[in-house]
Amino acid sequence: MKSRYYIEGILAAFLFGCTPVFIKKVTASAVTIGIVRLSIASILMYFIFVGAKKVKQLKIRDWKSLMLIGLVFGLHWVSYFYAVKVSTPSIAILGLTSFGIYLILFGWIFQKKKPALFDWFTVIMAVGGNLLIVPEFSLQNDITLGLLIGLGSAMFFALLPLLQQKNTHIPSYTRAFGQYSFGLLFFCTLSFQADFDLPASDWYYLGVLGVVCTLGAHTLWLRATTELPHAASSIIYYLGVPVAMFVSYLFLDEPMPLSKVLGATLIILANIIGIVKHMNLSAFKRRVA
Repeated sequence: MKSRYYIEGILAAFLFGCTPVFIKKVTASAVTIGIVRLSIASILMYFIFVGAKKVKQLKIRDWKSLMLIGLVFGLHWVSYFYAVKVSTPSIAILGLTSFGIYLILFGWIFQKKKPALFDWFTVIMAVGGNLLIVPEFSLQNDITLGLLIGLGSAMFFALLPLLQQKNTHIPSYTRAFGQYSFGLLFFCTLSFQADFDLPASDWYYLGVLGVVCTLGAHTLWLRATTELPHAASSIIYYLGVPVAMFVSYLFLDEPMPLSKVLGATLIILANIIGIVKHMNLSAFKRRVA
């Protein structure tokens, strides 16, 4: 049932909102975070969900597809981590939420799925909420720099659902394993920037990031974005913004002015309106059929 994938997408978006706060709290570099998270996720995914039998069933073209998915995922992650490090969790995920616009445009360009007017309305509504959150636009501050890096990361993030949907013949857990393992290989090419002499608290947070925020959140998101319409996926992801703001306020003392609260309200409303619309439309189509 499609409703199951909506629930998985919403849960993943919630975890995505918590993730940048953990990234900000650790002293580890962006590359170190990527290597540790993907090592944990790759190992657990292989031994719990995949195994040698499923890996041996992959064909050469499947391996090539997984390599591409892993590379795009790695580019998305390394840029996103840098965005969090140079700015704040809220600003980094704010930049990343532009992936919804990329996703709709890519779906229109590559899959000829023209978005409905209502889809554009909900995305614009959510983007308007994001704009209220930005304190100022200046190339001289870290906020703007983090936002710009986040916008670049969003482009790679938007490509992932298209690549995943193109390879649905590969089981979802196997695709997740390929995404993590080849993403890990990408990060290993940057290992000269890694430092594993970390305090105990860092290893605790990295463990949470690896198990909950990578194996859990990204696997759920992979499944949801494979099955849901692009417009629905883009709307659901906006839920991570107010979550990141709230958690960052609690644990990092990030300022929470009225503009941020109003922006978060618009984002949540866009989520609710968009999800209800898509779920009702799917139910109507099933009744007619």
